[in-house]
Amino acid sequence: MTRALSYARAEDLRALLTATVLSSRGSIQTDPRTNTIIINDLPDRLQRATDLVSTLDAPQPQVEIEARIVQTTRQFARTLGVQWGIGGQMSNTLGNTTGLAFPNQGSVGGRTGLSQGPGAPNPGFDNVPTAVNLAASGASSAIGVALGSLNGALNLDVALSALEKQGQGRLLSTPRVTTQNNVEAEMTQGVQIPIQTVANNTVTVTFKDAALTLKVTPQITAANTVIMRISLENAAPDFSKAINNIPPIDTQRAITQVLVQNGDTTVIGGIYVSNEQVNKDRTPALYRLPLLGWLFRRDGITDDSRELLIFITPRILTI
Repeated sequence: MTRALSYARAEDLRALLTATVLSSRGSIQTDPRTNTIIINDLPDRLQRATDLVSTLDAPQPQVEIEARIVQTTRQFARTLGVQWGIGGQMSNTLGNTTGLAFPNQGSVGGRTGLSQGPGAPNPGFDNVPTAVNLAASGASSAIGVALGSLNGALNLDVALSALEKQGQGRLLSTPRVTTQNNVEAEMTQGVQIPIQTVANNTVTVTFKDAALTLKVTPQITAANTVIMRISLENAAPDFSKAINNIPPIDTQRAITQVLVQNGDTTVIGGIYVSNEQVNKDRTPALYRLPLLGWLFRRDGITDDSRELLIFITPRILTI
């Protein structure tokens, strides 16, 4: 018997026919070029082989698998800070000496290295050096108050600064692949990161994948459902944290097996990460003063959260 196969591979059927219908006197040969199977055996065994080949050489349904990877991010930050400086003098010029031999004259001022307020006709008296420098970093809003005596013997400058920012993001990746029943399919989209290594004065470059990869093997059941063995990986380079121009790879991965109705969507995985930080910068002891403690501290709060959801939908395609 000679039979050219249309859907099955002749080499794949060879072992099955040998084990089930072939007698000890029979033999099977295959021609890969034309996908033809050649069977020599007794007439009754040839008839059984023909029936079995007709049953097995049938088209297999195909399955379209669509995955949805949804990443959401939320960021919130708020910082409240204060700066204030003070400057004062007791001198003969102002006529406010202590009247003692020692100390007869003196001055008080901040020492953080900054000066607040605008310049004045007499900078030595009116410029206010900063005593507490706890401003909100990168503040977009601030308000200041400057107070001073008529003769410039005492000056006070206070600045309140505040910053609040909020951000939200959403990233949707939708890989889709079609394959035959019980045949593994793979789809990859991304980049390769070059990594240099030096050993014995020899530079070697290797490449690391940073890609969205979907591997799936569907199995269609008699109840028109689909069993799927799934391997899904979403890897992206983070250049903001690169070391020697080599970025780390942020990876989310799911490996599972699920049973899904044809056309239905199921969630195969989810990750929720929340990072909350509270920062307090303050002057020891003085921040505890009733009512005035806010003059000696800076408060900040940061709240970052990320959520990852993976959906998958199989659809059986009829031929």
